Amino acid sequence: MSITPEQIRYFITACHYMNFTKAAEELHLTQPGLSKAIRELESQCGAALWERHHNSLALTPAGRVFLEQARKFQDQYEQLEATARSLGSGEALLRIGLVPMCGNTIFPGLHRALQEAWPQLRIITTEATGPILYSLLDQQEIDLALCVTNHLPEAPYHCRVLKDSRLMLFVHKDHPLATRSSVDLKDLEDEPLVLFTDQFGQTRYLRRLFAACQVHPHVLHQTSQVFTILEYIRHQAALGFLSEEFAQDEKNLVAIPVNQIATGHVNFVWNRDPNQFPALKRFLAFVEERYGKKDLSHA
Repeated sequence: MSITPEQIRYFITACHYMNFTKAAEELHLTQPGLSKAIRELESQCGAALWERHHNSLALTPAGRVFLEQARKFQDQYEQLEATARSLGSGEALLRIGLVPMCGNTIFPGLHRALQEAWPQLRIITTEATGPILYSLLDQQEIDLALCVTNHLPEAPYHCRVLKDSRLMLFVHKDHPLATRSSVDLKDLEDEPLVLFTDQFGQTRYLRRLFAACQVHPHVLHQTSQVFTILEYIRHQAALGFLSEEFAQDEKNLVAIPVNQIATGHVNFVWNRDPNQFPALKRFLAFVEERYGKKDLSHA
């Protein structure tokens, strides 16, 4: 007997609560019914997925591996269901990946304009680092990605540049550097910094620049959240690097150009043929109409 999507959902919910009683309530099942379903799943797997103790549950090593794959399956299954609904209703579906800064500053306005101009379009967004988004493109788990890059992607990728954007140093308005028209990275050697984690291309780029300037940055904290970076700067706990678009909404922060940082490009990246994917073709036409055509790539 094959494992069913329903069994996967039961297992993931049980893992979320680590309690069969609470999971059964969430799933509107009886606790014995859920326990039986999990035992049947273990039998199908040929391995114990749970370590059962008197008052607690824990996943076995096999259970942890199964959970990782189950979550991937559930994500793909939900996307498949969404695609099926779109096909049946005449809707179009696009899966768009976003790097965090674009997700906070650029995409919301574009998303709203799309909803007004194309109400039949359904968008599923995924927020991740640039390298992960490229991997998702390669695996065809997203249709296009909105990224900020210093160098335009090469074949087999295509891109449509929306605008130029510069990474700036953000400081509180009361910081001594706030009156400067620009800074060098050497000026930051003793300053506490809050950066994105090293999985972000932006952070790796900054570390290369610091190394080229023979500067050892004082990294106070690293995070995957834009909000956290802003909070450190607002509370004068650290300085941080964000795209210039954030400056217009932050009245108590000052954005300062850094001499060593080059201007980047905000662009949509894809690796599918728009002529064989009508939703992507129409979306790119909408973007071109809104932002103008900038032929700086293979697009």
